[in-house]
Amino acid sequence: MKRLLSAIWTVLSSRALPPLVCGVFLLIYIGIAFGTDDTLIALMEFTRKSVILKVLLALIPLNSLCLMLKETDRHLKRRRVKNGEENDAPAGLFDESITVPVSPEFDELLGRLEAEGYTCRRTGGVLAAWRGSSIFPARVLFLAAVFCLFAGILVSLTSRSSHRMNVIEGEPIPTAKGEGGLVERIRLEPSSGAILDKKLILEVAPSTAGDGRKVFELYPPSLYRGYFVYPRYLGFASIIRFSAPGMQSASEIQGTLNIYPPGKEDRLEIPGTPYQIVFSMAKPDDGSDPYMTGRFTLLFKVLKGKDVLFRGNVPAGGEFVNEGFRLAIPDFRRMVITDFIQDYGVLLVWTATLLLIGAGCIWLPVRVFCPRREMVFTYEHDTVNACSRAEGRIRIHAGVFHESLDLLEARRSATQ
Repeated sequence: MKRLLSAIWTVLSSRALPPLVCGVFLLIYIGIAFGTDDTLIALMEFTRKSVILKVLLALIPLNSLCLMLKETDRHLKRRRVKNGEENDAPAGLFDESITVPVSPEFDELLGRLEAEGYTCRRTGGVLAAWRGSSIFPARVLFLAAVFCLFAGILVSLTSRSSHRMNVIEGEPIPTAKGEGGLVERIRLEPSSGAILDKKLILEVAPSTAGDGRKVFELYPPSLYRGYFVYPRYLGFASIIRFSAPGMQSASEIQGTLNIYPPGKEDRLEIPGTPYQIVFSMAKPDDGSDPYMTGRFTLLFKVLKGKDVLFRGNVPAGGEFVNEGFRLAIPDFRRMVITDFIQDYGVLLVWTATLLLIGAGCIWLPVRVFCPRREMVFTYEHDTVNACSRAEGRIRIHAGVFHESLDLLEARRSATQ
């Protein structure tokens, strides 16, 4: 039983496990790519339906936890050896370990190491010397970030739910739990950001369910009734009234037009008739953005079957009349096609991002300017066990370590 548990621990705490798991998913991704263009979406769906792949993915956060425990255990053991609480350093705890059959004079060695800038401490038969700061906190933060990242991906794959709905100016905001507060205004404004030159703002009034006033922007996504709000596409909600010769009465169609940015076309069919209308948005002569200014001029062409009968333009709120045909647009409002996503894995992914930033802020200056270097000399049974490790500036540290060994050897030769 102990051998089995030891083998399981060895596998789960192996640094080779995450690359191996990622390699399996990469092979599956390549295989799926031959059959579909939406390879990533297909891989996510395949993983969501496969228990084996979900268990395989769960091995990565589990591996991170095991590595955190392993790193913490190694760090504490080194501290105990340095403090003289343990005489034997387990294999692999230090980079280099040498046994010297000599009865040492630690006083001279202590002075030499202090002259090299090391902080020294002598406890009984143990002399410990170190300088710099350890990257252990950065290492733990990095492993915690890996855990949060892959745990977040796993949570997203197993519990994510998504609803795509139209958020229309002047109407209650739709959610999976019913209608929310009234969408007072949808604004597209210039942005001074380094990446995006425009920002989208949705202003929602308080609802009767107790939701306070909300302002949603493009990024970062906000929470509303337990769902993240992701605006996706801009469009318009409209009421179109159309009549033509031979029609008994005018048709009124309430629909959405995905015609932003200007030049993009959308088609609207008139129910019960052979007519279709293709809409697009005119580009203003002054170069302004109609979604930002609220001044819309629609270009359209009326088709009967595949034949174009005529073309024209009409402002939002206006009408167009031509040889018995009449097209009126009494209502035309901004709309945002929005995804309402319940995905608590996103919180873990954001946490992973913060942890990675924290790990990088610690690791880089420590690794460059003051990397940790340690030596421990333990005297027992007329021999000295000399151990050394370095997280940076390895050659310089190794030179000091071997000079210390030479000093011990020289002292041994002098006493013989």
